[in-house]
Amino acid sequence: MDGSINPKQSKQRKLGISPSFVIFMTTFIDMIGFGMVIPLLPFHPETVEAGALALGLLIGSFSLMQFIFSPLLGRLSDKVGRRPVILLSIFSSAISFIVFALANSFTMLLISRIAAGMATEAAVAQAYIADITTEKERTTGLGKVGAAHGAGFIVGPAIGGFLSIYGFSAPGFAAAALTGVNFLFAFFFLPESNAHTNSGMQKSVNSDGYWRRLAAALTKPLIGTVFVILFFITFAFSAIPVIVPLLGIAFFGFEELEMSYFFMYIGVVQIVLQGILIGRLTKRWGEKTLIVFGSLLMTVGMFIMPLFPSIVAFFFALTMISSGIGILNTVLPSFISKRAPADEQGGMLGVAQSVGSIARIPGPLVGGLIAEFVGLDVAFLLSAALVMIAFALGFKVFQTHRFRGQSAETVKS
Repeated sequence: MDGSINPKQSKQRKLGISPSFVIFMTTFIDMIGFGMVIPLLPFHPETVEAGALALGLLIGSFSLMQFIFSPLLGRLSDKVGRRPVILLSIFSSAISFIVFALANSFTMLLISRIAAGMATEAAVAQAYIADITTEKERTTGLGKVGAAHGAGFIVGPAIGGFLSIYGFSAPGFAAAALTGVNFLFAFFFLPESNAHTNSGMQKSVNSDGYWRRLAAALTKPLIGTVFVILFFITFAFSAIPVIVPLLGIAFFGFEELEMSYFFMYIGVVQIVLQGILIGRLTKRWGEKTLIVFGSLLMTVGMFIMPLFPSIVAFFFALTMISSGIGILNTVLPSFISKRAPADEQGGMLGVAQSVGSIARIPGPLVGGLIAEFVGLDVAFLLSAALVMIAFALGFKVFQTHRFRGQSAETVKS
């Protein structure tokens, strides 16, 4: 990948707007809207009435839609281009926020989360960055996209928490309006990045099938193990939006505004790590080492969080969990994209997003179920055990890569 962009970018260049900046801003604005709504779900009257398991269902339904649509949209972007798919996703997000604002039943809340899950654009945004960066720039570029997510989680919960005093519809309508602005910004300033598009759509977008692509990915050297790591860390982390708010309520009596601070803090950690530190960490230690280190941080954080009813211990553990997932959410897609052909990056990253979505379907449900009927501490320990499996597999990737490197050096000598 030479990092070049097609000639249609001339207008953007004249205006001094880089394509990467547009992607970062659209991601940032999209996550502001998401962050305005998601911290309110545990406190929505319809959710409270339905119970803790219903909260897991809301989050799990979002992930189910991501599982279905991530590979479809990723592959579609390989065929027709990244730009139209990103615009479609932003428009669908606006619809989901409007439904949330109007929700007066659990069914409408569920529909809003389903619509939001269908509007998944993460894989396409990652593929866009892969299109316009070299391999050396890839991890840093993806890290900045992750930082945009984190920044959105700083601003979004703050706005949502403030607007929640006017009712749950206010954050929903505000998020929809903001997403409308996001759509216009992307429409006017986002150029196409994919030089391998086939506008004629001579082949069906899903002709080779999701499961066939997943099976092919799992058989690739190292990538298959990385997909399994992605599954376990996502399964474990997907329970966090369910079990951590419940722990905050049980230990400290958190309410809507305090819970928004919890999400804001996750955003701060993400933006510092992914926007500032990840490039240096990758250059110093390499992606394979960071896969191991990120898994270790998550394991320790999840293990100690329910043990000490102290706000200091709570945020210390939250820092470790957020740092670990921030590292892994950057280096895993980068690792995968560097080993995928240029004309398959959207599809491969879409499969990666879909694997994560598979894990996010049972994760919230299992977390809510165990928390409600067994105990919060057991839910955290289960998540820690799953990440320990990812840690062991990450160590295997590290050793395999080091062995191959040593073998190559031996051949050269």
